[in-house]
Amino acid sequence: PALLPQASYSHHDSPRSKHCPFHDRPDAYGPELWSSVRFHDYSTSSKDQMVMVLNASCPLHPRATLCWREAADEAAPCHDIPNSTASEDEQVYILDKVDVHPQLCFRFSYKNSSHVECPHQPETAWNVSVSVWGLQLRLHLTSHIPAAFSAALCQRQGGQCEPEAPLYTVTQ
Repeated sequence: PALLPQASYSHHDSPRSKHCPFHDRPDAYGPELWSSVRFHDYSTSSKDQMVMVLNASCPLHPRATLCWREAADEAAPCHDIPNSTASEDEQVYILDKVDVHPQLCFRFSYKNSSHVECPHQPETAWNVSVSVWGLQLRLHLTSHIPAAFSAALCQRQGGQCEPEAPLYTVTQ
């Protein structure tokens, strides 16, 4: 993934031809793949949209889904959110009608590796806190913009959390 030969003629402004020798070699991709990719965050709370642009030396079209990072720490686990695949066009990944939050992140997956990239701005359009009252869990939701929130209890299975019915939805 770090090898990118370029061939060109010696005259000024000659076209360059790139060759990505590891493009079809899944075993060549690993965690170091992501160090060669630059991520540009264009997410905005005011547009209810998460946007991430990738710049990579070789053409790369990973799958992008959302995940929720347990804490602001980069080492914290990021739990996949079902049915949250981003649309992609020319390495621009977009998810509409999403309340941007620093812990709501993109998980990029390509071949046998993945990388989590979170929005870079610290402001939040919404927040949630959890409290326990006896045998009840109470969620306190606040939002600076009109929003709909959904929540469900989940059952941990391995490193994943599988949602269970019922799904609770609130619109503010």
